[in-house]
This record gives sequence, C-alpha cells and structure tokens, in this order.
Amino acid sequence: MGIEQAVSAIGLGLLQLVVGLVLAIGCIYIGFILFEKILKEIDLQEELKRGNIAIGIVMVAIVITLAGIISRGVSGITSGISDISGMNVMDILLNVVAGIVHLIIGIVLAVVAIYMAFGIWGKITAKIEETSELKNNNTAIGVVMAGVLIAVGFVIQGSVSGIGAAIASWSVVGIGGIVIGLLQLAVGLILAMACIYIGFSLFNKLLTEIDLQDELNKGNTAIGIVSAAIMITLSEVIGGAVGGITSGLFGQNINFIGAIVGGIVQLIVGIVFAVIAIYIAFRIWDKITAKIEETNELKNNNIAVGVVMAGVLIAVGFVIRGAIGGIGVGIAAAF
Repeated sequence: MGIEQAVSAIGLGLLQLVVGLVLAIGCIYIGFILFEKILKEIDLQEELKRGNIAIGIVMVAIVITLAGIISRGVSGITSGISDISGMNVMDILLNVVAGIVHLIIGIVLAVVAIYMAFGIWGKITAKIEETSELKNNNTAIGVVMAGVLIAVGFVIQGSVSGIGAAIASWSVVGIGGIVIGLLQLAVGLILAMACIYIGFSLFNKLLTEIDLQDELNKGNTAIGIVSAAIMITLSEVIGGAVGGITSGLFGQNINFIGAIVGGIVQLIVGIVFAVIAIYIAFRIWDKITAKIEETNELKNNNIAVGVVMAGVLIAVGFVIRGAIGGIGVGIAAAF
C-alpha cells in the first residue's frame, strides 16, 4: 500500500470514528425522545430523580437497543471502501453514499422496531397497565420490557447487516441482491415481533402453574427476569438465522436461488432449534438442581433462581446461534 492509500485509509477510519461518536451521543437523544413519545404520561427526569428503577431499566434498554442496531449501520459507512486500491473518486463516493443509506436504514428500522415492540407487548399483556406499573416502580415490568426491547434489537441487527452487505456489494450482486436484502429487512422485522409472542407462549407452556401477567402485576422480579431471558434467547438464535438470508450471496459463485433457499432453511431451523433449546435447558436445569423446586421459588420471587435460570437460557442461545450458522451457507453452496 502506497503512502497516499495509507493516508486515505487512516482518514476513512477517523471518519468512521467521528460518525460513531456522533451517533453514540445521538442514541442518547433519540432514546430520550422515544421514551417520551411512547410513554407520554411519564416524566422521565422526575421519575429518575425519585429513584424509579423500573423507569431507569426501560430507558437503558431503549438506548442499548438503538445502539445495537445503529452500530451495524456505522460499520457500513466505510465497509465498501476498506480497500480503496484501484478505486477512483466516483467509486469511493458511491460507496460512501451506500454506507450512509445503510446507516439511515438502521436508524429508521431501530425507531420503528421499538415503537412496534411497545405496541405488541401492550396488546399481549391486556391484564397489565404498563404505564401505571412503571410509575409505581414495578421492576418486574421494567425488566421484562427491557428484555422485549433487547430481544427485538438482536433480531433487527441481523437484518440491518444483511441489507448493508447487499448495498456494499451492489455492483456485484445487482438488483437481485438488494431485493433479497430488503426481504431480509421485512422478515427480520416480522420475526422480531414474533419473538415477543413466541416468548410469551413458551413461558406459559414451560411454567404452566404460573400466571405470567398476574406475577408481573405483583412485582415478581424473578418471573420478569426469566421471561425476559426466554425472549432474549429466542432472539439470539433467530437473529443469527435471519442473517443467513443473504449469507449465500457473497461467495465466489453467487447463486440467488441457493442463497434464498439456504437462508429460509436456516431461518426455519433457527426458530425450531431456539424453541427446542429452551425446552431442553429447562429440563436439564431441573434435573441438575434436584433440591430446588423452580416453580415455587419463582412464585416466591426468588431472584437468585431467576438470575441463574436466565443465565442458563442465554448461554444456551449463544451456543445454538453459533451451531446453526453454517447451515444456510452449506445449502447455498450446494446449488
């Protein structure tokens, strides 16, 4: 690499750092505005001054969810020009524009996803008045709502990465790649919302003796932690599978049919394995801890049991996410 190219590469890296810093600060502002738009009856600053932990948890979850999704867009600004050798000025400008488009998509999708997550959670939990419970510092509600938001963020991150990869490689993959990237965005948004429904249903199937909404209304933090962990575990696995929709597009021999089939199969396998993994984790944990009656302990708000069960679930999710990663690529390569 010549001196000019080295200087250009360093300049681009510094540009990305500056953009990242600006957006990191922007996440705080956007998160603050989003909170006030979605929970209009709550004065965020006054509640924080009163020491309302539930409100603090939800606010932090909004910012983390925004940051997680937007961070994928930040990397897209320079990903298309990481190697500028052989590029002319127009190529560099086009790739920078593509990165900015990727970033804008990430920001918009993050905001839309958070709005939708609040709306869907409100419909599922008809017995819970979230605003009142949060104002009453119900930490169980705060924890489970944070889990919902973070879970949605995990799934959407995979979608944003996919459209970014398609945009960055548009000159190679063409319009077909962009279409698949947009399809991935739509699927990711749908599945992010589905995670909430699936997580809620799974909790009720696994812990049949516990009424989730009643326990949350009572402020049972242990229950809130476990239900949040179920949703996060689902999203870990499904988020990785969503990324598989475009994974087959960027090999040496691009095959759109193989990419689509491989991505869909990986997605289906991811959803099935996520559910199975959570079931198995519960059963194995129950056998290992013969001295603990988990259902009773959770109903008695034993936070220690809730935290450990949450850790087990999330750990299983990380392992399964890695395990399914090669399925879509393998199928795409077979075509």
